[in-house]
Amino acid sequence: MRQRALLAAVCVVLLAAAGCGNDPKEPAPTPTASTGTAPAAPEPVLFDPPGRFQSGGQRLAAAPRNEEDFGEPQTAALLIDQSVVFVDGATLSGRDIVSGDEEWVTNMPGVSAADASVVTPPVLFEGRVYAAAAITIPGSTRVTGYRAISLAALDPQTGAVIWSATIDAIPGDPVQDVRLVGVTVDSIVVDTSTTTYVVDAQTRRTRWKVPYFEPTVVDGTVVAGQLGQEATETKTSTVGLRLTDGVRLWTSDTPLQQGRSFPLGAGLMAVRGREFTSADAYFDFVDPATGESRYPGDPADLRAFDSCWFDARTTVVCSGTATTPVVVGYDSADLREIWQLPVGDRRAPRVTAAWHGAVYGLLSDKPVTLDGRTGAVRSLNAGAAPSVVNEYAGVSAASGSLTLFLAVG
Repeated sequence: MRQRALLAAVCVVLLAAAGCGNDPKEPAPTPTASTGTAPAAPEPVLFDPPGRFQSGGQRLAAAPRNEEDFGEPQTAALLIDQSVVFVDGATLSGRDIVSGDEEWVTNMPGVSAADASVVTPPVLFEGRVYAAAAITIPGSTRVTGYRAISLAALDPQTGAVIWSATIDAIPGDPVQDVRLVGVTVDSIVVDTSTTTYVVDAQTRRTRWKVPYFEPTVVDGTVVAGQLGQEATETKTSTVGLRLTDGVRLWTSDTPLQQGRSFPLGAGLMAVRGREFTSADAYFDFVDPATGESRYPGDPADLRAFDSCWFDARTTVVCSGTATTPVVVGYDSADLREIWQLPVGDRRAPRVTAAWHGAVYGLLSDKPVTLDGRTGAVRSLNAGAAPSVVNEYAGVSAASGSLTLFLAVG
């Protein structure tokens, strides 16, 4: 049921970007007419949203992949204005989108260099980059070594570690995988292979923990996801737990097998899986605060869907590939259907992302961009089909590498 990046970590190393001036002990050379002045770096062009990307991308790093996950690797990258922050093995790195220059590299704090490591995909919250990793606390003659979780908040411009903390795991938790689920003003939600830990964002101490819970949505004061009814987690219920104390606020009436949920903006999540008793496909739009269905029609109409994306404005796009590929656009306010594909002689693409009124995907393995409000074609020669997008670029992990594509239209 679980899909996550395989995690571990290494000790702190912060590499400051090298200064570009002369050695202060040597006098600076006098400029001459023949020397001239280095041309200023070109200003990046903003497209909100992009419709096309450079077809030749810039490789950033190998993309993290869970050994048990046979799907595409994770796009472990954040686009923050004109910079990209990405996971590169044991490190987080920052790079200028246009020039490609490395801005900083930071290793996760507090871990053994002997550990193989992949840092969890980072999360951006209120101007800080948050990351987590599994670590080993070394033992001594009196104390046995044990596994724990490293948490860190970084400055996205410099890579400087603003703070770091070590979260002790409960006895018996192997901390094989770590996933940073979400961050709020008050709480940080981290999940391992067996246990969820909710950490106080101010004290950086564990507030509460619960086993056999796969959290996927952090929304306001609630963390929602699939709670296993036994250790094997073959039977799960969708639940919402209060962030302050872990009290269960609601439980879905439909137990699931292979349940999964994912966020679709404030006040909305999607839940999919198979009903435990009948094995029929299940899909619904749910309010994370109450567990109530938000879909105005019959949820049975949604059963063909596998995934959905929120464009961070007004549109939710869902797709399914069980038989004939289908893509449907919904208004995020009332979940009213506004378009669907296929229609006529137009086929549905395989969607990779939706952002600010655009939908990105592949049609016959060629990158395309659609209008998110109408489903109309914006570009049949989009250059790339990214899964992370902003005004300047897109990032994809489909090739097995994190690849950056500049927006060109």
